[in-house]
Amino acid sequence: MTKFEMNEVVREAEIGSEDGCEGNAGHDTLGGSASDTRIIDYEPMIQSIIGKLNIRFDQDDYMQVGRMAVYNALSTYDDIAARGATESQFVYTRIYQRMIDEIRRVSRYTNAVSATEDDLLIESIGSTGGAGGAADSDAVLLAELRDMLGALDDREREWLLLTLRGYSVVEIAAASGFSVSSVKNWRKSARAKLGELRG
Repeated sequence: MTKFEMNEVVREAEIGSEDGCEGNAGHDTLGGSASDTRIIDYEPMIQSIIGKLNIRFDQDDYMQVGRMAVYNALSTYDDIAARGATESQFVYTRIYQRMIDEIRRVSRYTNAVSATEDDLLIESIGSTGGAGGAADSDAVLLAELRDMLGALDDREREWLLLTLRGYSVVEIAAASGFSVSSVKNWRKSARAKLGELRG
């Protein structure tokens, strides 16, 4: 987001908050309905940030995170803490930071609870038994995947498995001790071999 876009969103929020919420009324102590009104005034800003961050799922949860960020920002806003920023700019920054924090928190949780190990996949397919139907097609798919992995050399396989776990090329290079260009070469040759096998 450019500084110009941020200022536009801030101006829109300032216009929305000018209907009786100016001054210190409800500013130092956010009580009841005055607080609710001020938070509601910032909801277009929250929705704008959700859109800019391309949040497509759990939007209600992110709206609530944004509302809490607005409440916190309005409770702690003063000219010294804001370092010359207007109230709306201060609130915008707080909302944006909290949204990023929430995205990271959800991502860490998702990565922690998702099973991606080959052993777990084999174990789950093996536990369904060979009674036919979906289990047989899963076994065939697993055999095809094993053949594909067998066609790759060790470094290409390492690239594929780490990529499937969500690591970037830079992270794989750092973990393996090779250069980024080496890992890119592994990726290129692995993709070529897998493309040939898919035919």
